[in-house]
Amino acid sequence: MTLSPEAELLRAACSWGGKSYQFLASGNVYELVLPVSLTTQPGAYRASVYWKYIDGRMGKTALPIQVEPREFGVQHLQLSRRQEARYSAPETKREKQLIGAALELVTSDRWWRGSFVMPVEGRVSTGFGMQRYINGRLAYRHRGMDIAAPEGTPVRAAAAGVVSLADDSFVLHGQTVLIDHGHGVSTLYIHLSEIAIREGQRVTEGQMLGRVGATGVATGPHLHFAVYAYHRPVDPLFWMSLPEG
Repeated sequence: MTLSPEAELLRAACSWGGKSYQFLASGNVYELVLPVSLTTQPGAYRASVYWKYIDGRMGKTALPIQVEPREFGVQHLQLSRRQEARYSAPETKREKQLIGAALELVTSDRWWRGSFVMPVEGRVSTGFGMQRYINGRLAYRHRGMDIAAPEGTPVRAAAAGVVSLADDSFVLHGQTVLIDHGHGVSTLYIHLSEIAIREGQRVTEGQMLGRVGATGVATGPHLHFAVYAYHRPVDPLFWMSLPEG
């Protein structure tokens, strides 16, 4: 979403889904990635956009939003008792906190331009948003996409950004990398067998981050790849066909 004001703004924001999101300046326009939650019901909605100019004048408008219906599907997994127990193990608290903190980053620079690229060559084994049952019980909605590939296959950055997390000690997610792309957008890469970059490092689109593995809780070698906007998971495939700019 972009806002092209007639004069310089002091601030601009959008109220949507019970939260307020700030527009960030990008040249002469102000930009905002507005996330739609997996749990949002189909239908017509309105978001409120409001802004304040440097000279004190204010403006406001309503933004219509149409959420289309979509079927996400169901997946059943069988895990050993030891693997299943890792979901609630005390040692996973640290990794969840670190991932959550990285996903909260909202940096004013926007490093990506145009569409993201697929981070690994392979077969999509689990799509975004699927209801995942583990040992017969509904566990969670799948927040990314799983790409099956041989162990050791290179994993590359889907877009340019800064590495906000790189940790090889997680017991649930396995070896994990998170990249901050700016403006509240991040990508997550988990179950790696090897990490090839470090936290704080600038990376370019297509740069190697690590290699496919099956670390953490995984039934076989694959990359779990996820895109987040303001800490909300969004469909990675949508980001593969963005307009240029």
